[in-house]
Amino acid sequence: MAGTWDASVNVLYITEDAGAFTAQKLKIAAPFDVVAEIEIGAQLNGFATSDRLVVTVTNLTTGVVTTRVNNQTLTPAGTIRREPIRVDFPPLVANEGDLLRATCSYRVTAGINTDYSWGQSEPAIAEP
Repeated sequence: MAGTWDASVNVLYITEDAGAFTAQKLKIAAPFDVVAEIEIGAQLNGFATSDRLVVTVTNLTTGVVTTRVNNQTLTPAGTIRREPIRVDFPPLVANEGDLLRATCSYRVTAGINTDYSWGQSEPAIAEP
């Protein structure tokens, strides 16, 4: 939960392509998404003009890392902003049984001020 001058990643999760729920398993060679449910406090959101979400999916078994960046222009509003940010990933390249985890950093820019947050998903397993 973000304070009035803060931004936060409340939840980060891996899901199937266009999925709505956390995936405990991902299909090899199928695209997938990572979703960050973010929140920006009302005071910070009143001046916020942009945000940047950097999502990294790490194959903990092989050490292979895939990164995607999502930049958005924001319209300042004096209310709390809560929204999911969905980041598309290409088809999964992994071996059966590999363990995957997503991490992210999130930055909100409001004039000369910035606020940062981060998140980490539960792991998922690659399956054929």
